[in-house]
Amino acid sequence: MKNKKFLVTGGTGFIGSHLVNRLLTMGEEVHVIAHSENNFWRLENIDKINMEIIDIKDLDKLNKFISKLSPDIIVHLAAYVNAERDLNGIDMAIDNNFNGTLNLLKSLNNIDYDLFINTGTCEEYGDGGAPFQENQREHPVSPYSLSKTCSTYLCELFSKIYDKPIITVRPFLTYGPKQTSQMLIPELIRKGINGEKMKLTAGEQSRDFIYIDDLIDAFIILINNYNEFDDYEIINIGTGRQILIKDIVKLIGEFLPKSEFELGALSYRKGETMEFYSDNSLIKKLGWKDNTSIKNGLEETIDWWNRFNKRGNNNG
Repeated sequence: MKNKKFLVTGGTGFIGSHLVNRLLTMGEEVHVIAHSENNFWRLENIDKINMEIIDIKDLDKLNKFISKLSPDIIVHLAAYVNAERDLNGIDMAIDNNFNGTLNLLKSLNNIDYDLFINTGTCEEYGDGGAPFQENQREHPVSPYSLSKTCSTYLCELFSKIYDKPIITVRPFLTYGPKQTSQMLIPELIRKGINGEKMKLTAGEQSRDFIYIDDLIDAFIILINNYNEFDDYEIINIGTGRQILIKDIVKLIGEFLPKSEFELGALSYRKGETMEFYSDNSLIKKLGWKDNTSIKNGLEETIDWWNRFNKRGNNNG
């Protein structure tokens, strides 16, 4: 992949920073678009990164930057993430996720790039039947998953009309070091370390959790096979295995004896999806497999949280 210019949007976020750091260790030329400097702490060897502060909703600024850079491989990870099942965040989700993706595709339309990877979400499947296959109908259940579903079809439209090499990946529930948002696993770990009480449902729901290093392995395989994608494709990235939420809670509790998790203290939310896992046949055909057990992944993540807290870091 030498002599290729990489552009990563959202490169200071949880997934983006891990991808950027991996590409740097591979000796690649990496350019990052970020909307602010807030999360630079996630990046290693920042002096080797070509950083640009741009809001992707600003089409004029984006056009100027893209035309000058002329990237070869683009990984689009910038997103507004809020999985709440109400309409309060719909304007923000559409503006950032759909309009931002549209601006990026427009600005790249005159560039002869090798591959554009749009990052969707497993939540596009919503309450459809598991295991989720890429060709099944989406059932978005939140403004976030709706905006991502719209972006998935937007990318397909650009791919077909303009004959562009575009794919959409749908990562399943990713966890690991440097994830400090209020997702389930980091929230369990944070509260478990601090000995804070946390009320939970009975935890009979099954989910497909994938460790961040395994997800990045999948991105690298897709990048290395960029010339394989003649037509638009959607590709799941998940382990294909189910694990119950209550088993995740118990595992974290074993690592963190101060934890006070109260399983069964909350009712399931209306319309709760009880089975949620991937069919990962397509990514496995390219030679990918997950290498990290849930136990080892949680141990690595907890170790990182302990180091993070010792540094007195308040970044979110």
